[in-house]
Amino acid sequence: MARYKTYKIEKTPTEKFTEMVTISKKIKGQIVERKFIDEQKAKAWIEFGAAHKLISNGAKKVKNELGSIGIVTETAW
Repeated sequence: MARYKTYKIEKTPTEKFTEMVTISKKIKGQIVERKFIDEQKAKAWIEFGAAHKLISNGAKKVKNELGSIGIVTETAW
């Protein structure tokens, strides 16, 4: 088992997919698992989720900052 960011990556090979991995993370008391063909695909998915979260939170932050100085109103977004 390896760790990447906040996920656990375990090798779970099958006969067809010898490089298959399962990633898992505990979210609000529940364990969420997802399977990927190889470790690179799993890490790419984790990175995508982190980038998406940063982008969406950044947009909210910019909107709030512009609204606080009076440049943007609620109807603009």
